[in-house]
Amino acid sequence: MNKFTVALLYNLKQNAPHEREDEPWDAWNELDSEKTVAGIERALRTGGHEVIAMEGDAALPQKLQRYKIDIAFNTCEGHYGLSREAQVPALLDMLRVPYTGAGVMALTVALDKPMAKRVMLFHHLPTPAFQTFVTGEERIDSHLRYPLFVKPSREGSGIGITAKSVCHNARALREQVRVVVKAYHQPAIVEEYIEGREFTLGLLGNLPWNIRSNGRPASAKPGGNGRSPEAMQIPASLRVFPPLEVDLSPCPPEEAGLYTAVIKSKLYDVPKYLCPAPISKALRAKLERNAAGAFAALECNDFARVDFRVRDDTGEPYILEINPLAGLQERISDIVMAAEADGLNYVGLINGILEAALQRYGMV
Repeated sequence: MNKFTVALLYNLKQNAPHEREDEPWDAWNELDSEKTVAGIERALRTGGHEVIAMEGDAALPQKLQRYKIDIAFNTCEGHYGLSREAQVPALLDMLRVPYTGAGVMALTVALDKPMAKRVMLFHHLPTPAFQTFVTGEERIDSHLRYPLFVKPSREGSGIGITAKSVCHNARALREQVRVVVKAYHQPAIVEEYIEGREFTLGLLGNLPWNIRSNGRPASAKPGGNGRSPEAMQIPASLRVFPPLEVDLSPCPPEEAGLYTAVIKSKLYDVPKYLCPAPISKALRAKLERNAAGAFAALECNDFARVDFRVRDDTGEPYILEINPLAGLQERISDIVMAAEADGLNYVGLINGILEAALQRYGMV
């Protein structure tokens, strides 16, 4: 691969704007640590690239103008607003700076879990039935069946998820919805709780119609709107890592068998991470098709992670969410562990994401 000057863009947890006295303890869990940023920078330098690291804040345009940047490696989660994960990509689009990962549309839609689920349902991708609550006083959809699961509608990294997230009656549901709305200043999403095993699949690469050839978009196109994922053939340009099962049984009982904010941020070394997951070939194929289908439906770029639960009673997988800006902490993040299980080490993964973006822009 050619050598490039890469702007490594990040939002550090230590730079989070703590402005609320009643701020939840997990409010900034999505932001990166200095260790994560240092790991990505080291991997890019090992790949032979010049790296210029900088906080992705409001001064980013001025900072970028000081250097001759070939491409940005974007990890920015943002701080404010419904489009916070898309703000840096929007700036980069305006400045005509190529960058890794999903674009403005995919990041905005994926951050809004109800909207992402509507897109997935349009594409016949399985996801639990849901309802959005703004106040907690709304009439509960009669089609929803308990137990129901409550979480913030625009967060990731387990933010807002506790043992009380699973509700078995209307009283508990309304109470938890009010807690979420008040603490996180956003609507709550309520979805049918899937009792079963938890899996996540990482993806690396792009779909053929996103890859440029000699600077021009490839001619291949997805076959029609709303097509079934069962009909999708995963192209060679998109690598789907083996399913990683998150076995939460070793975790403290007060976490109620859920992948909570506490586990993701404080007890990440307690669960068992099984990759490749011990499942049948048929289930693995179904998970892979649905993961690739979600990647295509939301028009992701370069890499992503799709989270599933598989129902104990039917064996059917349901997509919980898609993360087009998945965490990249060495040895800890789910997609990193899945890549390693597939024979791709950390340096290879980070530079693979960069390579996918360079190919997408027709730069290699």
